[in-house]
Amino acid sequence: MKSTVLKSTITGLILAAATGAAWADKADDTLNVAFTKELENVDSYFNSSREGVVLQRAVWDGLIYRDPVSNEYMGNLATEWEWIDDTTIEFKLREGVKFHDGSDFTADDVVFTVNYVADEANGVKTQRNVNWMKSAEKIDDYTVRIMLKEKFPAAIEFLSGPVSMYPSDYYEEAGPEGMGLKPVGTGPYKVTEVVPGQHFKLEAYEGYHDSPKGKPSIKNVDIRTIPDVNTQMAELFSGSLDLIWQVPSDQAEKLAERDEFQVSNESTMRVGYLTLDAAGRSEDSPFTDIRVRKAVNHAINRQELVDALLKGKSKVVYTPASPASLAATKRRRSSMSTTPRRPRNCWPKRAMKTV
Repeated sequence: MKSTVLKSTITGLILAAATGAAWADKADDTLNVAFTKELENVDSYFNSSREGVVLQRAVWDGLIYRDPVSNEYMGNLATEWEWIDDTTIEFKLREGVKFHDGSDFTADDVVFTVNYVADEANGVKTQRNVNWMKSAEKIDDYTVRIMLKEKFPAAIEFLSGPVSMYPSDYYEEAGPEGMGLKPVGTGPYKVTEVVPGQHFKLEAYEGYHDSPKGKPSIKNVDIRTIPDVNTQMAELFSGSLDLIWQVPSDQAEKLAERDEFQVSNESTMRVGYLTLDAAGRSEDSPFTDIRVRKAVNHAINRQELVDALLKGKSKVVYTPASPASLAATKRRRSSMSTTPRRPRNCWPKRAMKTV
């Protein structure tokens, strides 16, 4: 089972850098990071990996921001919003925001982005992130309405997460391929270099607006794709890397024993479970018998699985959703569920300090 060597997951890392709780103690003010997986496209609508989420949160903004601690929704590119009816939300947009290329953020950008990604023909990779939206319309330069296909209670949550706003003129010309090579957003970091699948350089955006994400505390973030974990660890020891992730748990445990490294392991909201073939879809399935399903349910030692495989802050849960989810309740029960650990993260103590 893989774990992570870097600071609180790369997702947590870049987010921390964007919110001011960053780590750095280097003359060149650069955080050197390794990705294990090759990112197929930097354009956040055309990749589905965690690495993509890291860059999405750093380079782009959504209309809304959800505080990861309080879970409070705050205005980001929008300053306020209201439900006009069950399928229409009106947003007042923040004025004075500029994209990394210097263009102004207005209602035109929201309308173009929503209408583009909501159109299934344009091939957004993770359709469930966008297929609940029908369209958007401009009321004036800083007022826009988003129309839903039907009632969708999670709309605000999605608008605070995977739905980023793109510059309309640039994206209409560049498309996903151009955005992947030269990303342009309004986020706390602008991308200065992309070598597809290999290397990404980010620089703090000096013109970043008054966002609840906060101003970047680290000037530069240098991310390289290094598939081999042993190579990553060697560079961590030599000092050419400051933060790595997706390291096997046994190696992460050894790193944690050394004073010069810190290992972080946090739970995600993801739930792992087993599905038993109660419907008998496979031939001669024993799980059509409820007594067999109950026997399996009682036989599995969930805590032992968590302790042996996940080795972190993961815990056994008995609900279909994570207890951290807004949808979870104590009354819901699930026969077999555990929340996988968030990958371990390690970073050299010698190279970082709290800002």
